Amino acid sequence: MQPAEPVSAPWFTIPQMSDPVALVVGILLMVLGISFGYKAYQAGIQGRCMYWEGFLPFTLISPFLLHLPSSKKSLVKAAEGMWVHAVMCPVFAVIGVLCLAAGADYTGLPGVSTLNVAMNGFKWGGPISVVFNRRTGYTFPIIPRAGKQLAKIFSGKIHEDEDKVYSHDNGSYQQAHDAQ
Repeated sequence: MQPAEPVSAPWFTIPQMSDPVALVVGILLMVLGISFGYKAYQAGIQGRCMYWEGFLPFTLISPFLLHLPSSKKSLVKAAEGMWVHAVMCPVFAVIGVLCLAAGADYTGLPGVSTLNVAMNGFKWGGPISVVFNRRTGYTFPIIPRAGKQLAKIFSGKIHEDEDKVYSHDNGSYQQAHDAQ
């Protein structure tokens, strides 16, 4: 029998809430999740992310804090580019899904259990990927399981056929292909 892994104390605990307060917090989290979903749409499809152009620390966290439209004479600017598609869209999407799941759990709906079913390919009874506790927040048991597989993928070598290696010394690709 293996010894149990030590359980670390959470670095942040949420105070106990009454049911009406938990319902309001859950609804607010779900609205925030919908807002992050819209921000993911803007970042992924339109390639635009809004940020506040001002004091640098606020500029760095402002894409996560801006949820309402800005006025014409404000310091809110739009950032556009491929980095918005590649970086901000997945970040906003993950935050949006986690806010929706936590909000659903606070309101009494099966938020994280539905998320786990979705992460298992909509098969019931699969391994638990995400755990949400009202007092301690999220834990992700999928990370240690996936970490071993990801390490195997990223540390593995790519085997190439030495006969079909192309280099610029061979001229064009067509010439190298014709020589074989």
